[in-house]
Amino acid sequence: MRKLILILSVVMASLSATAQEETVYSGTKFFDNWYVGLNAGVGTGTTHQALFKNLNPNAGIRLGKSFSPVFSLGLDFDFFFNYKHGGLYEEYGFDNRKLGDAGFIAYQQIGLFFMVNLPNAINGFYGEPRKFDVSPLIGFYWGHNYGNGATMGTYKNMLVNKLGVNCAWNFGKYKEWQAFVEPTINFAIAGAQTDEYGTGSQTVQYNINNSFLQLNVGVNYRFKNSNGAHYFMIANSCDPLEFDELNNTVNELRAAQRDSIKALEAKNDALADELNACLGEPAAAVVVEKEVAPNMPSIFFQVGRADVTAAQQQNVAIVAEILKNHPTFKLMIKGYASPEGNSDGNNVLAEKRAAAVKNMLVNKYKINPSRIKAEGCGATDKLFEIYECNRVAMLFLSTDE
Repeated sequence: MRKLILILSVVMASLSATAQEETVYSGTKFFDNWYVGLNAGVGTGTTHQALFKNLNPNAGIRLGKSFSPVFSLGLDFDFFFNYKHGGLYEEYGFDNRKLGDAGFIAYQQIGLFFMVNLPNAINGFYGEPRKFDVSPLIGFYWGHNYGNGATMGTYKNMLVNKLGVNCAWNFGKYKEWQAFVEPTINFAIAGAQTDEYGTGSQTVQYNINNSFLQLNVGVNYRFKNSNGAHYFMIANSCDPLEFDELNNTVNELRAAQRDSIKALEAKNDALADELNACLGEPAAAVVVEKEVAPNMPSIFFQVGRADVTAAQQQNVAIVAEILKNHPTFKLMIKGYASPEGNSDGNNVLAEKRAAAVKNMLVNKYKINPSRIKAEGCGATDKLFEIYECNRVAMLFLSTDE
C-alpha cells in the first residue's frame, strides 16, 4: 500500500510538471482560492460485518485552499454518531460493543488531506473551472474514540490514513459553488492493532481489518479572489512594454484620426464656401464620418467551431486591457467563415464567432456590452492568402471623441 501511494504521488507530480508549464495565473495571493464546505454521509466496517446493516451516520466541515488549478490542501473535521465500525474487532482483543456508552459523538477524525485535480493536470486549465472534476484524495488524520470500554487501552487514539476520490460538480453564476461525492477507505495504520500487552500497536501498517469505508456528499463555497473571480484565471502574460507599445500605437492612431477629420472639415468648409459663391445660397454640409481602424489582434477559429481556444484567448485579453485603459473606446467585431460548407451555415457560424469574442469580453473581463457591437459577415477567402485564416473575427476600434 505504501509503495502504491508513493507511485501515485510520483505520477501526479509528473502530470503537474508537464501541464501548463509556462502558464501564469492570477489569483495566487495567500488569501486567494480558499473554500469552506459542509458534508455528511455514512461509514461502515470494511470486513467482519454486513455492509448496509451497520451504517454509521457522520457529518463534517472542511476548510481548504487551492495552491494551483491542480493541487489543493485542506483541513477536515469528521464526526461519527455511533459505533458499528472502527476496524477494531474481538480477534484483536477489542469488542466494539463495549463502546456503546459513548456520548452523542462516538468517534472523530481531524486531519489534513491533499487532492490532485486530474482533468487540469492532464488536459490543462483553460481559465475557469470545468463542470465536472475528479480528484484523487489522500489524508492523514488523528482518530479519537469517545467510548469508555474497559479494554480501551490506547485504542482511544490512532493514526488514520484516508484514501479516496472526490467527484465534484462546479456550478453557480460565477462557479463559486461546488457539490461533491466522496467515497473513501480509512485505514487505522497505528494505534489500532493490539500487541501482546493488550495496548495499541505503534507500528505503522495497513490491515484491511483495521479499516472502514466512508461515503460522503457535500457542498463547498469558494471565496472571491483578488482577481475578481472565485477561481484561478489565466493571467495576461504579455510584457508590460508590449502594452505600452500598443497604447502608444492607439494614441498615434487617435491623433492621426483627429488630424484627418480636421483636414476633412476644413476642406468641407472650403467646398461649402465655393458652392455658396457659385449658387448664391448655403450649401449642404458634407457629412464626415470617423474612420474605424482594424488595429487590434484578430481571433482565429478552428474549422466549423465558434469557441475561442486557449491559444487565442491571449488576443482577447490584449483587447480587454486596452478597452479598460481607454473608457471612450468602442469595439466593432466582424465574424467571418471560410467558404467551404453551405452559405446559411457559414452565415450562422460567422455570427457565432463574433458573438463568442463579445461574450468573453463581457463575461470574463467585465467590459460594458454597450461598448461592443458584433456582427457576422458570412464567408470569405479575401481577407488572408492562407485559406484557413479566413475563419476569423476581425476587431475594429473607434472612439466617441
